[in-house]
Amino acid sequence: MKSILKYLSQNFDNLADIKVNANIIRKINRLQRVDRINLRNQIFKKAAFLEETKSKSQIVQWLQNSFKIIDRYSFHFNNVYFSPGHEIKATILKLLRDANSSVDLCVFTITDNELAKEVITCHRRNIKVRIITDDEKVNAKGSEIIKMERAGIPVKIDHSHYHMHNKFGIIDHRIAITGSFNWTYTATKHNQENLLATSKFEIVKQYHDEFERLWLEMFDF
Repeated sequence: MKSILKYLSQNFDNLADIKVNANIIRKINRLQRVDRINLRNQIFKKAAFLEETKSKSQIVQWLQNSFKIIDRYSFHFNNVYFSPGHEIKATILKLLRDANSSVDLCVFTITDNELAKEVITCHRRNIKVRIITDDEKVNAKGSEIIKMERAGIPVKIDHSHYHMHNKFGIIDHRIAITGSFNWTYTATKHNQENLLATSKFEIVKQYHDEFERLWLEMFDF
């Protein structure tokens, strides 16, 4: 955040017209919501110091331009996808490949080998991976759960006559994916399915909280 604040301060007079440095754009894009809040607070504190050398109108303009830049380059991801077709699977694969810190999956069944391999790759990249799935689907034909558990990924299951039928995930605590899509070849190639992917904080938090609740409630595989 210090480098972002320094950049905004050094370009006090020309933020409205500046072509923002690519490195600064990447740093803003990586900020979590709490980081953006802290950055805004630091900008307000900086504005107070600027009162000694700048006019109030200049400071207000600088604040507006600074916040516009943060809003423009902050991470936003809100899309809906449909199958049959490869759009849903391609999106999930990309999100897994781009994961930096954590992958929490609460999925009814996983039989798609390519998706399972990418989850294992995340684990091997030292991404924190956790999986919740249905107990009856663990040993179903084509299930990839045992492979992932043997790779060292923590897995939890329900013990119920009913299904753990959720199909959602949280990537890096900032993207939630959810919909009818099961992680199967049939869902990709033949079924009418949907997937919503969103970085909307309030929605991501609710899915995160539900995952944590289920993680405590479910049983070790």
